[in-house]
Amino acid sequence: MDRTIAIIVSEPRPLPGQSNRSSGNFSTEWFGGAHRMLVEVTVDGQVDESIIFNIAEDRSGSDSTKASDVRHNTELSYIESNSLYICKTRCPSNKNFTVTIKPYQ
Repeated sequence: MDRTIAIIVSEPRPLPGQSNRSSGNFSTEWFGGAHRMLVEVTVDGQVDESIIFNIAEDRSGSDSTKASDVRHNTELSYIESNSLYICKTRCPSNKNFTVTIKPYQ
């Protein structure tokens, strides 16, 4: 599969008024047929293996962590949700970064 599941731009630290969230919501729900996902992380178009973050699901009440300690080349089980976000970011470069999630066979 060549299609991308999601592309997210994240801040290097929490968004204003947030304690952990560093991106807006993104969806993986529309993408059918994937069982695994591969994460790519880039800064200014270059791979960055030093950035680590969690992926959580935005829910009423308490949000749930869906993946922890995610970094470039992390392979995840497919997470189906229309309200995921990046949080608890550790970003040594202190620059916005792009997360691309692709199906993985």
